[in-house]
Formats: sequence, structure tokens, C-alpha cells
Amino acid sequence: MGFAYGLMKAGLLIINSNYLSYQLYNLILFDIQSNITKYSIAFVIISLIAYLCFIIVKRLSGIKFLKLNKLDSKQFTALIFLINLLLLYAIICLVFYDDIIFYLKTIPINPFFGNYIKHPMAVFRILKNVFIPASFLFLVTLTYIFSRLNLIEPIKNKLMKLIDSRQNQHIGLITFVLLISFNTFMLVYKNLNKPEGPNVILITIDTLRADHLGSYGYERDTSPNIDSLAEKGILFENAFSQAPSTLPSMASMHTSLYPTQIGILKFEYQINDKLLMIAEYMKNNFYNTSAVVSNIVVGKILGFGQGFDLFEETFNSYSEDSSSKITTDKAIRIIRNNKDNRFFLWVHYMDPHDYYIRHSEFNYGSEYAGSLPSKVNTRYLNKNKDSLDINDLSYVKDLYDGEISYTDKYIGELINSLSELGIEENTIIILTADHGEEFMERGKFGHGQNLYQELINVPLVIYNPLEPKLSGKRVTNNVEVRYIAKTIFELTNLNNSYIEGYNLLDINHENSSDGIVYSEQCEKHLKAVLVNDWKLISNSEDNIVELYDLRSDPNEKINLFNTEQINIKSKQNELMSKLSKHQKQRLGELQKVELSKEDIKRLKALGYIQ
Repeated sequence: MGFAYGLMKAGLLIINSNYLSYQLYNLILFDIQSNITKYSIAFVIISLIAYLCFIIVKRLSGIKFLKLNKLDSKQFTALIFLINLLLLYAIICLVFYDDIIFYLKTIPINPFFGNYIKHPMAVFRILKNVFIPASFLFLVTLTYIFSRLNLIEPIKNKLMKLIDSRQNQHIGLITFVLLISFNTFMLVYKNLNKPEGPNVILITIDTLRADHLGSYGYERDTSPNIDSLAEKGILFENAFSQAPSTLPSMASMHTSLYPTQIGILKFEYQINDKLLMIAEYMKNNFYNTSAVVSNIVVGKILGFGQGFDLFEETFNSYSEDSSSKITTDKAIRIIRNNKDNRFFLWVHYMDPHDYYIRHSEFNYGSEYAGSLPSKVNTRYLNKNKDSLDINDLSYVKDLYDGEISYTDKYIGELINSLSELGIEENTIIILTADHGEEFMERGKFGHGQNLYQELINVPLVIYNPLEPKLSGKRVTNNVEVRYIAKTIFELTNLNNSYIEGYNLLDINHENSSDGIVYSEQCEKHLKAVLVNDWKLISNSEDNIVELYDLRSDPNEKINLFNTEQINIKSKQNELMSKLSKHQKQRLGELQKVELSKEDIKRLKALGYIQ
């Protein structure tokens, strides 16, 4: 039964994840192996526990003060039958809790509960307060009726006959041999197909502006470790995120699709299982895949766990506390455990996101004598922005810079661990951000609402020790961050035609010099296109179009859209034409997600929902 159930679960997962279409045949084998092994062991444990309960109850029947020895044969059989049913039922509920919850979410009980069932905690309460007690009562009633009708003894005899039959013994033996044989085959198969490419570490830093890093020309030494990595690697001066907020930006990075293709608009949806993600392809090619993330928005609940063997979530007190040390410690532990294997590791740092917390070790803002506290968030700042002066704004940037330096410190520890373990020369490091942050450039603080440079121009550094000739190189061409997926695949010799884009390190690639990039803010119907130094932002809902010459106006203060000069008009028509051709359709249906009260609390604390 466990073998069959595991095979069914694996089949459903394979179909839902579209593995056949992407030719991820190894993932199919891995899923079959893990599911049939997991559920076979689960059913064996359940059977052993049931048998032990039977033995214990039988032994207890000889104890006089329990008065079980006075029960006649039918009563004793009924008692054992009931106890085993209840215990079996409780164990099955525990083992298959997720499956039961999924079932409860799908059954049409709205006439009784309305929308109550849609919340996972409501499902848990229904399971605990209604489903389980009602089922226990049903089993007790069923046992009583069966005992009154003298049906328990025949049922027991039939069960024992079924268990003792040679046919079932043969089926059990064949299943056991198949299970052992398949696991042995998979062990040998994995050992014979170890990847030959380098390790890959993808470091993403939440809410990190490119222009607040020393390697991007910032006057303050906020990022010595990131700057050192840039000196050894290749730095992209004009890398652009495909969205100004975390969820669509990171989904785009992991799938190489635009946000409109992914279709995630709100936190009630997760990344569709049918979309191919970096970790899935790396795992299919025998890489060990691990992640350590410190933001719920890139957590398992929203679909980012696809393809990872290990997915560590380091959510502190709703982002009010620093998490870079915890994140780094977990990442280093993963690296140490996998130093002899090929691995893909994704590490997502959170600290530059608000709350902005003062780190006294960097001494930024120590001379500030204003009224702002040592820990602030953008909601508080936006609420009080009219009362803030230039010193307050400077202090907010001091706090933000301190968060960057704090994160940089632990990124340094992460990078140093590679040298200590002797794997630095065989490990590619890609460092970037999901988006930037506004500091009153448009009259407010925060991110997510527009497509100006301070939000979508993000840092991008790629260190590839296997290509030392690229060390210290700076690329000025516009590039899309979503091409990181294609870059990882090609740098590990795992080219895949289902992933869009090109290798960002292929400087001479025919598309690497076209200077065209796109970014989107789907909820506000905003789209931006950049062609070299020209940028056009279109709001299709309000019919507002903006055109900027970034060479002469890097802060996007002068809208040239209505300018009648011939050269500007020509550039405007060119960008409008490119934007009109950028029509992407959503791939697959939106996939609903159920958030717990704890998830909602975290999202509110981070300012993602009200």
C-alpha cells in the first residue's frame, strides 16, 4: 500500500510540475524514489505500531484490576479491533496531515463554513475540532454495531487470511525487492553521474541600491567585501531588475521570465509548479541544491522551494532584528557539508530592507541629534515625511548604509569560508539585488511603486575563477538580471533551450550589445524600456508616458516625451515601438496559496500588505 501510494503521489507531482515537457527525466526518477521510499517506510511503521498495540492490549488483558480478563472472546476482539482502529487512524492523520488538509481545502463545504475553510489555521481547527472527533465517534459506533452483529470475528478472520495468504506474501516480497533494487540503482546512478561543472553560489540582497556600494562610486566605504569580489570578477554597471519589488523580481530571476509571464500580482498566489526554476534544472543535473532565505516573500509558501533538496528559512521577529549572521552561519554549514560534492546554493540577505537598524560598529550617523529613533521603517517615515528635514534624511541613509555594511561583513565571512575549505577556485559567485530603495527622490520612502532608476538599477557582480581574464572587468551595456538563470546553466555546461536569455559573461554575444532591457510593475500597469541611455516609462492605465535621456539626466527629472525636437521624437518613436512589441502572455494558471496568521503578520511587518 505504501509503495502504491508513493507511486501515485510521485505521478501527481511529476504531472503538476511539467517535468516531461522540460525533459527533466532525472527529477522524475528522484521524485519516484523519494516518494515510494517515504510512504513505504511510513506504512511499515504504521503496521508495526498497530501490531505492537495489539500485543500490548493482549498482554494487558491478563491484568485483573483492568477486568479485561472477564471479557468474552467477542467482547475482547471488539475491544482490540476498536483500539487498533483508533490508533491506526491517529497515526495516519499524523503521517498524512498535509494530504488531509489538501483534501479538506478542496471539498465543497462552503454552505456550512463559508470562506472559513480557505485559511490554513481554520483548516487545522476543523481537522482538530470537527473532523478527527467526528471520525473517532464514527469508528466507535461502527465497532459497536459490528460487535452487536457479530461481524468483527469474521472481519478479523478475513484480514488474517488475507495477510497469511501466499499471494499477498509474494506481493509483499516482490514490492520489497523492487524497493531495494530501485534505491540501489538510484545510488549507483547518482554516483556515476556526478556533475563536472563548478559550484554556484547565488547571493541576493534585499533592497540594495547599486549607487550605495563603493564599487559603483559611492563615497562611503559601505561594502569592502562586495567591492573586493567585484575586483576579482566582472561588474555590470547597468543591470536592471525586471520589477521594483521582491516577489515578481525574484520570481523573474529564478525562471528567466518576465513578471507578466509568471502572473504573480498579489501574495495570495505562488509561482506555478509548471514553470521551470533554476534549482529544478540544477538538481536534474545531479547538483546538490540548497537555499537559505531570510524573507518570507521568497519562502516556500510562495513557491520558491521548487527543486531544492534543502530550503532553510531564517525569519526573525518580522524583520525587526538583524538576520545576516544567522543566514551566513547556515549557509557556511551547508557549504561545509557539501564541499566534496557539486552544489548550487542560493543565499538571500534581508537586512538592507526596513526596518533600518543602527549598527554602532560602523559609526554611521553617530553625530545625529534629531528626533528619529535608532530603528525606523518606511511606513513611519512616510507618515512623518512632511516634518523631516535634511538632517533626518541624511540619518535615514546612515541607517541604511549601516545595514549594507552589516550585510557586507557577513558576505565576507561567507566568501572567506570557501578559501578555508579549499573550494574558492571552483566556485562561481553571483551577487545581485531584487530592487533598490527610494529616499525621497519622488517625495516618499520605500519601493515597489514605480520604475525609476533608484528602484530597478541593481548591482550585479559575477566572480568566475575559471575565467581569470575577466577579472576586474566592468560592463557598461544594459543587461537584464533575469538572464542569471541562463548564465548559471552555461557556466556549469548545462545549456537549456527552455530558459530564455544568454550568458551574461559572453561579452561578445550578439544580444549582449543591443542595450535593450524591460522592467514591469504589473499592478499599476507600468512598463519601462531602456535602449542604451534612453528610457521610456509607460502607464497604460492612466495613459501617461515619460521619456528620459539618462546620459544628461540620470536622476530622471526632465520628461522629454512632449519635446518636438526631431532627434528626441525619433528616439521616442523607437522606444514606443519596442515597448508595443513587448507583449508577454501569462504562462499557466495562477496558483492560489494559503497564508497562516503568522505569514500575514510577517508580511504586514514588512509593509507588503496593510
